[in-house]
Amino acid sequence: MSQHSTSTPAHFKYPALEAIIQISIASEHLKQLLDKTIEPLGINGGHYSILRILKRSYPEGLSRIDIVKQMIEKTSDTTRLIDGLEKKGFVERIRTSKDRRLSLTKITSGGMKKLEDIDPLFMDLLKNISSVLSEEECKQLSSLCKKLYSSS
Repeated sequence: MSQHSTSTPAHFKYPALEAIIQISIASEHLKQLLDKTIEPLGINGGHYSILRILKRSYPEGLSRIDIVKQMIEKTSDTTRLIDGLEKKGFVERIRTSKDRRLSLTKITSGGMKKLEDIDPLFMDLLKNISSVLSEEECKQLSSLCKKLYSSS
């Protein structure tokens, strides 16, 4: 379990601040759970995110910029993550004939297989979360988060 307290400290006089802190703690906790879950398969959450994005674009592939646009967590090390996936044989880079400076990244059959290997582990993670939050609570949480990021 997390070492963070879920009670409201006396110095939180702004409920919005507590909400921001609790959302951030929960987000980090979930990222760590995902990384711990898939680490035995030799990838991390960033790799997993890229593979999922490339699977949706299969067989065409995407430029690095288009991958970054679809990522939930925008990161400056996307190129390094793609490099790691390429070394493992899970993606390949193809130069385009129109612009030799542009490359497209495509998921390979090895990358598709890796996603299949992750699926049961990911489903177990979802079951774990569902044992803590009811379906209705998940819907409420999702709706509240959408309300936050849609307001700006």
